[in-house]
Amino acid sequence: MGNVEIPNWLKGLPLAPVFRPTDTEFADPIAYISKIEKEASAFGICKIIPPLPKPSKKYVFSNLNTSLSKCPDIGPDVSLPGLGSSSKTGPSNCEKEGDVRAVFTTRQQELGQSSKRPKGAGNNPQQLGGHKQVWQSGEAYTLEQFEAKSKALARTLLGAIKEVSPLAVEALFWKAATEKPIYVEYANDVPGSAFGEPEELSRYLRRRRRTRTRTSYQRQSNKDEAGDVKDPCYRKSHSSNGSSNSEMEGSAGWKLSNSPWNLQVIARSPGSLTRFMPDDIPGVTSPMIYIGMLFSWFAWHVEDHELHSMNFLHMGSPKTWYAVPGDYALDFEEIIRSDAYGGNIDQLAALSLLGEKTTLISPEVIVASGIPCCRLIQNPGEFVVTFPRAYHIGFSHGNFFKSSFSFLPSRYGF
Repeated sequence: MGNVEIPNWLKGLPLAPVFRPTDTEFADPIAYISKIEKEASAFGICKIIPPLPKPSKKYVFSNLNTSLSKCPDIGPDVSLPGLGSSSKTGPSNCEKEGDVRAVFTTRQQELGQSSKRPKGAGNNPQQLGGHKQVWQSGEAYTLEQFEAKSKALARTLLGAIKEVSPLAVEALFWKAATEKPIYVEYANDVPGSAFGEPEELSRYLRRRRRTRTRTSYQRQSNKDEAGDVKDPCYRKSHSSNGSSNSEMEGSAGWKLSNSPWNLQVIARSPGSLTRFMPDDIPGVTSPMIYIGMLFSWFAWHVEDHELHSMNFLHMGSPKTWYAVPGDYALDFEEIIRSDAYGGNIDQLAALSLLGEKTTLISPEVIVASGIPCCRLIQNPGEFVVTFPRAYHIGFSHGNFFKSSFSFLPSRYGF
């Protein structure tokens, strides 16, 4: 394939602002985001590079395995190639303390143009198939298995390219979006985190987990009269996590997990209105996990209830984000209605389709309509913050592991 031709519209997209807080500024995430919001929200999105190095793969995988094992989304009798019996944490798998190899399931995502043309769509290939298919794949993986599959796909799609730059990968992604469909996998919206539990809050968080009863991912509590959990695997998973973290004390991941920017604790921090919410809501009061491969994508959307979002890329390949400022949300919605959906549906129907988070249309269409749009490259160890009413979209340059949640600064209260 050699060199990749970069389209002019992509070259011309401005970059979102990047901020580097000092150690002092890093002490209060809500205060820092409020400080930069006026400048950053004009783009709809920004990148924050912490004054700490990125966490190690060992630290991230240890926390992911422990976290995923507590909120499984597959049955207890899953067998995976090369692992023998079920690899999920369960009573029969607790023989070795610390030997937790969780599994997770993925969704399949369509990328490309199907031969079926939406009613009312024109001949512009960017206008065709803006509404993509996403469905449960039924595939289950360990972290290592998914990483191996992701690397194999990347070799297939990028192996012939001389220089794999972020712009080259972006050009290939949007080119693939207009060609014969390919299918990629993505594990998203899984309650949990790759952050370790802060030492001073681990007991408090454990007590909160034992009382969760409102989501499908919650474990069934089996308590005695004193309130202790009888499930030996639940107890051992915490013991294992504590042991693993103590072995890594002082590491980059440990330092970040014990900082105020740990996504497990920001929602309950003094500057956040969500600290008053009595129940745990994954994705709002606690983070969610996202695991993907090359070209795993997330659709154009805004955060629910006009919240902010914070996203941390723990490890893996970079991610590209595109965003439209919140002041242009109504203009954006009209362009999506007329260009992506053919113009034959009303505004409410278009908003309903957008809300399904399956709309994939190139920023080229957005900027050609006079609406500002910027791009951002998120590398491992970096935070991305999106602002209220700012539509955003993005995809991965390869295998990645990310945590994300939404929040509401106190100054937005009524």
